[in-house]
Amino acid sequence: MPDLADILERIWDSLARVAAPRSNLYWLYFLSAAGMAFVIYWLRRYDKGDASVRGFFNFCFPGRIYAHPSARLDFKYVAINAVLYGGLIAPLVLTSAAAAHGTVAVMVGLFGVPSAPLPAGVWADLGMTIAAVVAADLAFFAAHYLEHRVAFLWEFHKVHHASEVLQPLTLYRVHPVDTVLDATFMGAATGGVLGLAAYLFGDALEGVTILGTNAAVFLFNFGGVHLRHSHVPLSYGYLDRILMSPSMHQAHHSCAPEHLGKNIGGMLSTWDRLAGTIYIPHGDEELILGLAGGEHRDYDSVADLYLLPFAKNARRLRRHLGGGRAPDVGPEQDSAPAVQQRTRP
Repeated sequence: MPDLADILERIWDSLARVAAPRSNLYWLYFLSAAGMAFVIYWLRRYDKGDASVRGFFNFCFPGRIYAHPSARLDFKYVAINAVLYGGLIAPLVLTSAAAAHGTVAVMVGLFGVPSAPLPAGVWADLGMTIAAVVAADLAFFAAHYLEHRVAFLWEFHKVHHASEVLQPLTLYRVHPVDTVLDATFMGAATGGVLGLAAYLFGDALEGVTILGTNAAVFLFNFGGVHLRHSHVPLSYGYLDRILMSPSMHQAHHSCAPEHLGKNIGGMLSTWDRLAGTIYIPHGDEELILGLAGGEHRDYDSVADLYLLPFAKNARRLRRHLGGGRAPDVGPEQDSAPAVQQRTRP
């Protein structure tokens, strides 16, 4: 049995990982998001002469969002999921380290051990940094696309889209099946790049990092990652054609007909442009959140978030085995309005 000191050390290590720059919950990302929200608030209220600290606080934390039952459910679900992740979910994920070792083994088996590693340098480090991010982002797009198009996977992904309001912790309202699929796809892709780099360059490449984090990931997170799941619209302007801005991801959560199945990518909007699923919002469009026909109301407890996807897939399987056709339903077929999300300062 671990003693109290061991338990406290594990808790401290968990908190340290959450507070590290590799986590989306790093304090600097929240600070940058708050700064961007303040700029948006100030620009909109300055001409009216009624900008204030209290007004900014109310703009950032409207009660109709943060006191909403869906947001309260998010908080409970995320807390329980965090406890379960290390023991139940993480062991099921293919990590980038395992994929990298496997890639090196495959390369050695196919081509033998290189006679000499390629010369490393700044450009090689930069290339590996960018390649790892692009590979991971493409893998996320592929997994996310399947979650929106395959009926079995969509039942699990509904847990995320059943949120009736958006706030930063909605990012973590994800079913464990989704988590395993996304992380495994991304781990395999990233590990493939890292393994290929290790095979060609040996251990010479370290990548370009900021505070120990991939520089591209750090800069993207610093660019308003917490506004993606919020009511605060932030567009990157022309760069929306390359990067997935918070406004674009907010539109992804809308079940308005023009938004359905759009903006599936994570960091890059390039994949959506190639797949024909890109949607660039125009101004402050009203976003209608939730699931069609009020189905989001089915997910009103933590137990429902975990178990309902299995129950719905079981019913679909019984219909299929009974001779009925199980409809291949994705969010692109949803149309019923739920909750308006945007708050204008």
